[in-house]
Amino acid sequence: MSQKKVSVIVPVYNVEKYIKKCVESLINQEYRNFEIILINDGSVDNSGMIIDEMSLRDDRIKVIHQKNQGVSAARNVGISFSKGEYITFVDGDDWVDKDYISYFVSLMEKYGCPVAMNKNNHTEIQKLSNNNSYLISAESAIKSIYMGDIFVAVWNKMYTKKLLEDNQIIFNSDIWYGEGMLFNIECLQYTDMVAIGEKSVYHQTFNTDSAMRKFNLQSNFCGIKSLEIQKKLWKKNNKDIEDAWRYHRYCFNRSIVDGLVRSGLVNSNKSVYKECVSNIRKDIGLPLKMEKSLKKKIVWCGYYAFPNLMAIRRTLKFKKLARLARGGNRLRTKIGIDSNQIFLFNKRIIIFLVRTTHMYRVMYALSQEDKKLLFVT
Repeated sequence: MSQKKVSVIVPVYNVEKYIKKCVESLINQEYRNFEIILINDGSVDNSGMIIDEMSLRDDRIKVIHQKNQGVSAARNVGISFSKGEYITFVDGDDWVDKDYISYFVSLMEKYGCPVAMNKNNHTEIQKLSNNNSYLISAESAIKSIYMGDIFVAVWNKMYTKKLLEDNQIIFNSDIWYGEGMLFNIECLQYTDMVAIGEKSVYHQTFNTDSAMRKFNLQSNFCGIKSLEIQKKLWKKNNKDIEDAWRYHRYCFNRSIVDGLVRSGLVNSNKSVYKECVSNIRKDIGLPLKMEKSLKKKIVWCGYYAFPNLMAIRRTLKFKKLARLARGGNRLRTKIGIDSNQIFLFNKRIIIFLVRTTHMYRVMYALSQEDKKLLFVT
């Protein structure tokens, strides 16, 4: 039985340190009938030269060079040049296991779905993987994306080209942040069921120079714009989806607070910072309602009480991950805090979170009547 052709689309932009490993991992796939489409989106480093050289060694590699137009436009070019029945996306700074393509094809063909998504992938800190696979409704997939149970990006997923062509689905070239989520949400409007796998076959690199890792306030605003566009595209909708969408929108407040603190931009964006903190405090009931994990609820309470302190802790975690990704041993930070201050920060937050945990448990145990009596003025 002949294998269906798969098109692997890789946008390439200033990833000279990573692109060779990425392409080699694709060349070495155990699945044989595929093409690799590399779109050099105006790189100013050696990425273009590297992929040109690699294309000379394997005729399955197609290289397209264009002026910088953004990741959405680059992926659209890849789709237009693709010849496969199935389409999958890989980022140029990531790499995949040798069974990446075969695993997704098996999901597509086992369940007969036009979309397959993976809940797990390898990172510096995440090693989750198992052989579970199953079907879920498109509505459940939409909710899972908004809640973060399925990652928002288009990598680590597979689509039939027919789904994209029949419904004229392409990337919105005006959206450069949140473009993957927008694409996925639109695809899910045109299918009833989605194949889900949980075996990690995709390796996400912690690239501090990528648009995803490097804080940009305008990018966050672009992500919010993407969410608003998604809502207008909904054909499938229910209360769970609406609540999950609201929660994802709410999380941008924390993302912006974290980014401003990490980048030292709070003073130059005071009004934005204050608005985001105000939004976190005003709607604190939303994450307490939506999150299942008590730990995550407590973290949100931490942001309610000490947003700047929690953002500093988040910054330290970010820098630690960056250090691990570089293979370094020292943690350098520009936010000017020494180990004693870090200890005091941790002590202060731990005391608060212990108290918050107790308060939360007490409040959870109270009846509605008790709560009414408690808050009578």
